[in-house]
Amino acid sequence: MGKVSKYAYINAKVRGMMGKLLTREAIDSLIGAESFQTMVRLLEQSPYGPKLVAFPFEQINSEILDRVFSEDFIETFSALYRSSPSDVKEFLNKIRMKFEARTLKTLLRTKVANLPLEEAMRYIIPVSVFTRPVCEELLKKKDLKEMVENIPIRIFRKALEENWRYYEETRNILPLEVAVDRVSFEEIWKYIKDNMGGLDKRVSRRVVGVEIDSINIKILLRGKLLGLDHLTIQKLLLRVNYRLRDEILRKSLEAKSVSEVVETLAVHPYDSILHDVLRKYEKKDLLTGIEVELDKLIYEASKKAGYGYPFQIGTILCYLNLKWFEIKNLKTIVVGKEERIIPVHIRKYLIQKE
Repeated sequence: MGKVSKYAYINAKVRGMMGKLLTREAIDSLIGAESFQTMVRLLEQSPYGPKLVAFPFEQINSEILDRVFSEDFIETFSALYRSSPSDVKEFLNKIRMKFEARTLKTLLRTKVANLPLEEAMRYIIPVSVFTRPVCEELLKKKDLKEMVENIPIRIFRKALEENWRYYEETRNILPLEVAVDRVSFEEIWKYIKDNMGGLDKRVSRRVVGVEIDSINIKILLRGKLLGLDHLTIQKLLLRVNYRLRDEILRKSLEAKSVSEVVETLAVHPYDSILHDVLRKYEKKDLLTGIEVELDKLIYEASKKAGYGYPFQIGTILCYLNLKWFEIKNLKTIVVGKEERIIPVHIRKYLIQKE
């Protein structure tokens, strides 16, 4: 009965919040809206509607929608955190790091791309310490180095500074992104290993493990496409893994081509996705394709974690990941509608099951 009483309240709360996630049909309606204004009308009828009524319809633009979506995720995480038992809060403090890492990586990418502030914020999902004002202040720094020096989370700032020399020599942002991922996911993995047991541990390992393997797959492919030698790529890899055992990673490092890397990494549950990506995308599009496809794998692993026996950590992990992907999808749709991109092209970048 311990598990039931521990998760009873938070499980009921999550189930209620899960029911407010947008359906596939609702997403399709937003994508297919004939105009930006029609899309806004549809959003007014969605769970995001109560937040939109604070703005006159004719004033609602992409910036306002970005704020609404981003604030909604922060409120969602805070609500779950407040309602969780103390030991679950400890785990959520670690999970929060991966969302902070995603936000920080987007900040780094948009700064390197020298995007205007308003455009950059269209791609960023503020969370926790990285509130919208903090993100905007970081983006206003004169260059990437000054941004890094002002990162408010010490453990991330230190990791970036330790890898700064390589970036300065090569202008390759990959080591900076990896440094942020390493800090967050190695902390999460260690917590799962040392503090969890039973079903909670198995489910957490499965969901987080797929994310860790996905990051290592991206590093291996990006490294190979950038022409990095295998020792350099090896230093970039996260020092933990799930399905991609050490032997598989070693063989992929020694592979001579992108196709050979893919064949080596194509173990269950990544085999079909990796083969599909290799068939569908030309070399120049491979990275974009693999990012989206691997995120879909995380999406599916998260959904499965929320099914079955309800009184376990997977319900919370499932909801947080699905909510994050929903916000990311909505931001993608808003950009697409504003730039009048046809629906079929918008769908290519959405994280959901085909």
